[in-house]
Amino acid sequence: MSDRQHTALIVLCSLAALWALLSLFGVQVSLKYETGVDGCLSQVSGRDLCARAIQMKWVTGALVVIVMLLIGFSNQLIKKK
Repeated sequence: MSDRQHTALIVLCSLAALWALLSLFGVQVSLKYETGVDGCLSQVSGRDLCARAIQMKWVTGALVVIVMLLIGFSNQLIKKK
């Protein structure tokens, strides 16, 4: 993998992690303001917000781990000229 490809992969994974984190914040706001007695089902869309929050936590964590691994193993992944 070239240096340019490696950097692009780190940037893309970082942006995806940021998107997942912002999505998690959106779900948390929805949990606060859109739920009624049930506590998990949105009154606006009818979606299960608790399951979505758990899913976004895992996605965010996985993407952060991938970014850290890409940074940590950069010497092994980049071809030397």
